[in-house]
Amino acid sequence: MTVLLDTDVLVDCLRRTPAACAWMQRVVAEPFQVPGIVAMELIIGCCSRADAQKVNKFLEAFDVIWPEATEFTCAFDLLAVYRFSGGLSIPDSLIAAMAISRSATLYTFNLKHFRLIPGLDVREPYDRLSEV
Repeated sequence: MTVLLDTDVLVDCLRRTPAACAWMQRVVAEPFQVPGIVAMELIIGCCSRADAQKVNKFLEAFDVIWPEATEFTCAFDLLAVYRFSGGLSIPDSLIAAMAISRSATLYTFNLKHFRLIPGLDVREPYDRLSEV
Protein backbone atom coordinates (compact mmCIF):
# COMPACT_ATOMS: atom_id res chain seq x y z
CA MET A 1 0.00 0.00 0.00
CA THR A 2 1.30 3.43 -0.95
CA VAL A 3 0.84 6.17 1.64
CA LEU A 4 0.95 9.92 0.98
CA LEU A 5 1.38 12.36 3.85
CA ASP A 6 -0.21 15.81 3.90
CA THR A 7 1.40 18.94 5.29
CA ASP A 8 -0.50 18.99 8.59
CA VAL A 9 0.70 15.48 9.50
CA LEU A 10 4.32 16.35 8.72
CA VAL A 11 4.10 19.59 10.72
CA ASP A 12 3.00 17.54 13.74
CA CYS A 13 5.96 15.22 13.16
CA LEU A 14 8.37 18.15 12.88
CA ARG A 15 6.99 19.56 16.13
CA ARG A 16 7.41 16.13 17.68
CA THR A 17 3.89 15.99 19.04
CA PRO A 18 3.50 12.79 21.06
CA ALA A 19 0.56 11.41 19.03
CA ALA A 20 2.41 11.99 15.74
CA CYS A 21 5.61 10.39 17.01
CA ALA A 22 3.74 7.37 18.39
CA TRP A 23 1.86 6.92 15.10
CA MET A 24 5.02 7.17 13.02
CA GLN A 25 6.71 4.55 15.19
CA ARG A 26 3.72 2.18 14.80
CA VAL A 27 3.64 2.45 11.01
CA VAL A 28 7.34 2.90 10.29
CA ALA A 29 7.29 -0.01 7.82
CA GLU A 30 4.79 1.78 5.53
CA PRO A 31 6.30 3.18 2.31
CA PHE A 32 5.55 6.85 3.03
CA GLN A 33 5.75 9.35 0.20
CA VAL A 34 5.51 13.11 0.33
CA PRO A 35 3.98 14.97 -2.62
CA GLY A 36 6.35 17.69 -3.83
CA ILE A 37 3.69 20.34 -3.23
CA VAL A 38 3.63 19.28 0.45
CA ALA A 39 7.40 19.66 0.66
CA MET A 40 7.02 23.13 -0.87
CA GLU A 41 4.31 24.05 1.68
CA LEU A 42 6.67 23.04 4.48
CA ILE A 43 9.37 25.35 3.11
CA ILE A 44 6.87 28.22 2.75
CA GLY A 45 6.03 27.78 6.44
CA CYS A 46 9.64 28.34 7.48
CA CYS A 47 10.59 31.61 9.17
CA SER A 48 14.33 31.36 8.61
CA ARG A 49 17.01 29.68 6.57
CA ALA A 50 17.78 27.50 9.58
CA ASP A 51 14.15 26.34 9.68
CA ALA A 52 14.31 25.53 5.96
CA GLN A 53 17.49 23.51 6.48
CA LYS A 54 15.77 21.58 9.30
CA VAL A 55 12.81 20.84 7.00
CA ASN A 56 15.11 19.72 4.17
CA LYS A 57 16.96 17.39 6.56
CA PHE A 58 13.62 16.00 7.82
CA LEU A 59 12.40 15.39 4.25
CA GLU A 60 15.46 13.25 3.50
CA ALA A 61 13.71 10.45 5.41
CA PHE A 62 10.91 10.38 2.81
CA ASP A 63 10.49 9.75 -0.87
CA VAL A 64 9.40 13.14 -2.28
CA ILE A 65 7.34 12.56 -5.43
CA TRP A 66 6.26 14.97 -8.14
CA PRO A 67 3.06 15.09 -10.19
CA GLU A 68 2.93 13.65 -13.69
CA ALA A 69 1.26 15.61 -16.51
CA THR A 70 -1.89 13.48 -16.29
CA GLU A 71 -2.12 14.27 -12.57
CA PHE A 72 -2.07 18.00 -13.34
CA THR A 73 -4.99 17.42 -15.70
CA CYS A 74 -6.86 15.48 -13.02
CA ALA A 75 -6.08 18.22 -10.47
CA PHE A 76 -7.57 20.82 -12.81
CA ASP A 77 -10.71 18.73 -13.23
CA LEU A 78 -11.03 18.28 -9.44
CA LEU A 79 -10.52 22.00 -8.89
CA ALA A 80 -13.20 22.87 -11.43
CA VAL A 81 -15.71 20.62 -9.67
CA TYR A 82 -14.84 21.12 -5.99
CA ARG A 83 -13.47 24.67 -5.74
CA PHE A 84 -16.81 26.23 -4.86
CA SER A 85 -18.69 23.27 -3.43
CA GLY A 86 -15.90 22.17 -1.09
CA GLY A 87 -13.28 24.92 -1.02
CA LEU A 88 -10.63 22.81 -2.74
CA SER A 89 -7.33 24.67 -3.32
CA ILE A 90 -4.66 24.19 -6.00
CA PRO A 91 -2.25 22.36 -3.65
CA ASP A 92 -5.01 20.09 -2.33
CA SER A 93 -6.25 19.32 -5.84
CA LEU A 94 -2.72 18.22 -6.82
CA ILE A 95 -2.33 16.09 -3.69
CA ALA A 96 -5.71 14.44 -4.31
CA ALA A 97 -4.94 13.81 -7.99
CA MET A 98 -1.63 12.18 -7.10
CA ALA A 99 -3.25 9.97 -4.47
CA ILE A 100 -6.02 8.88 -6.83
CA SER A 101 -3.77 8.13 -9.80
CA ARG A 102 -1.31 6.17 -7.64
CA SER A 103 -4.02 4.32 -5.67
CA ALA A 104 -2.51 5.74 -2.49
CA THR A 105 -3.98 6.37 0.93
CA LEU A 106 -3.74 10.03 1.92
CA TYR A 107 -3.21 10.76 5.60
CA THR A 108 -4.39 14.23 6.58
CA PHE A 109 -6.50 16.14 9.09
CA ASN A 110 -7.94 18.24 6.27
CA LEU A 111 -10.88 15.93 5.71
CA LYS A 112 -13.24 18.81 4.88
CA HIS A 113 -11.68 19.38 1.46
CA PHE A 114 -10.78 15.80 0.62
CA ARG A 115 -13.85 13.79 1.71
CA LEU A 116 -15.94 15.07 -1.19
CA ILE A 117 -13.65 13.55 -3.82
CA PRO A 118 -14.80 10.15 -5.07
CA GLY A 119 -12.13 7.50 -5.40
CA LEU A 120 -9.84 9.14 -2.85
CA ASP A 121 -8.83 7.02 0.15
CA VAL A 122 -8.36 9.68 2.83
CA ARG A 123 -7.85 9.03 6.54
CA GLU A 124 -6.83 10.77 9.74
CA PRO A 125 -3.60 9.16 10.93
CA TYR A 126 -4.16 9.51 14.70
CA ASP A 127 -6.40 11.20 17.22
CA ARG A 128 -5.34 14.81 17.72
CA LEU A 129 -7.76 15.20 20.63
CA SER A 130 -5.47 13.06 22.74
CA GLU A 131 -2.97 15.94 22.57
CA VAL A 132 -5.25 18.30 24.53
